[in-house]
Amino acid sequence: MEMLVRRLEAWLYRFFAAVRSASQALPGSDETLRDVVQELVNERALVSAAVRHRPYLPLVDGARACIEHLVETVSSYLSALDAPTPLEAQRHADVAQKRMDASGDVLGMHMEKVNRLNELLEVDSFQDQMAVLLQQSMVELGATDLTELSVLAETEVARILGIPPQYGHGGGLQFALQRALMIAHGDENRFECIVKGSFEKFSRNPELLSSLTVSPHFKSDYEAAILDLFDASSQVTQAVNDGIPRQVGRSLVDIAATLVEGAGQLVAISLLTAAGQKSRPYDKLRQDNATDLLRSARTRPAMEDLLGGFNLDLRTAQAHRMVRYLDDGVHVEIKSGSRSLSWGELIDEIIETCESAMGCLVGLTLALNQLDNMNLVDATNYRSFGISPAVMLSVGMSGMGCQEIFLEEHQDSWTVHLEAPEGSLLTVLVGGISALIPDGVETLTLNAKREDGWHILSGPVSLLRAFLDPVDRDGDNYGLAAARFQRVWAYDGQPCVTAAQVRCWAGRQAIDAISGGMRSVPKLRALRAFAVEVEDPELAESLSAAIRYVRLGDSVEHEVGVVVAKLGTWASTEIEYAPI
Repeated sequence: MEMLVRRLEAWLYRFFAAVRSASQALPGSDETLRDVVQELVNERALVSAAVRHRPYLPLVDGARACIEHLVETVSSYLSALDAPTPLEAQRHADVAQKRMDASGDVLGMHMEKVNRLNELLEVDSFQDQMAVLLQQSMVELGATDLTELSVLAETEVARILGIPPQYGHGGGLQFALQRALMIAHGDENRFECIVKGSFEKFSRNPELLSSLTVSPHFKSDYEAAILDLFDASSQVTQAVNDGIPRQVGRSLVDIAATLVEGAGQLVAISLLTAAGQKSRPYDKLRQDNATDLLRSARTRPAMEDLLGGFNLDLRTAQAHRMVRYLDDGVHVEIKSGSRSLSWGELIDEIIETCESAMGCLVGLTLALNQLDNMNLVDATNYRSFGISPAVMLSVGMSGMGCQEIFLEEHQDSWTVHLEAPEGSLLTVLVGGISALIPDGVETLTLNAKREDGWHILSGPVSLLRAFLDPVDRDGDNYGLAAARFQRVWAYDGQPCVTAAQVRCWAGRQAIDAISGGMRSVPKLRALRAFAVEVEDPELAESLSAAIRYVRLGDSVEHEVGVVVAKLGTWASTEIEYAPI
């Protein structure tokens, strides 16, 4: 793409010089202009003949779109030269400029995708590739931490499906990685169509779909399929980057066959079961031949487009040792005939297979999420596709400006060490970590170096869960959740907020609520439960009195009114609060 851009920049310089000469009717200018235009025609033919293979779709598509805009630009400038009046010539010139601007916009959009692919090709290890994909996804969706990325990714997949977001199902980070991978080296539009199409098919008969999950093998097969797909994408990326000798080609054939036997079989079984075409238990179906299952699914027009890429002939030939490895590709022999594949064609097929399988598995995951107790993924599902918590933490916290990030994992606790960026709030950093914490971890400790030295923020993980759900369950903009978190969590051994600060906040909340009459009772009850939870009986007593006052009004006992008055006193007290 870079070479094309340089050629087009040089060509534009020659073209405009030729246009100026032609407009001045200089000798030989017509022939010069004709030659320059022919250069673009030749470039167009070259680009049109380029093979449209993954992972270079953005490069080919961008080049073709850019050339077409430039062809239209040339046409408009030539029309300007032939215009009968200056006004008509100016009109054609204005159109030409707009088309040239459009070519620049198209080129910039596709160059961004090319750059994403290059970033992926520049790293070698699987972990580094996943880190690049996470960073790309955070930039694209505008996330500042992994918690926000998970929420934004869930919003994005809801947009694709045309349904309200299903927040909190834990699949946000997985989808963010899958989508980033498809943008980098696949067909993003096809991937989104498969997500939507498969979701619609899986959702038509929830009872049939739920029968799959009865099997103890279903979830482990699902996780293995996800891991296979990410591994396949990683290995293909490395092959594209390093070149494909015959020995590497053998591993690519193994990958193609594995995707048929693993992810392909799972997807085919799920589609056929959801359509009512298969009714045997999953444990029986998973013993069937994967090729036969995929072939059966492909015979149904509604499923065929969802299952592109799976090379059933290659899998059969490999199983019978009928694949011949050449320097530039493979030759496959089966009973029905023979076929040759170049390495480029094979890589294109493998990535298309990943698009199909990943898209269908996203659709399956979201369809199952609509059923009760049918969640295939959780917040730490990143482990199932080969990313360690340390890598996820490093990527997420680096995005928040942290440095020297180190994780200590224990059976029921995490301790995170890092250097916090200047002016950052440790409570915000803890929120960024919360999306990664497994269910079995009960305590999180953040050991952070700030401008004035090292500080420790620590507390129960359970109080962070509320912030992972963008739906405000308490209806108070997370006020209760934040107050509970700051009262229970400790900063350098002391609660983040004092009892006096809690009373001030709760008093203001209560006084504001009382003015709403009986409508305020649910909120006052929630505040009272909070007071009990943070072990402040005097605050709880005052809130109980407030509830009685709301119910009885001015007829309430005098002593109740006295207790309620404490809320006003606390609310009006000026107490300094410094966020941590």
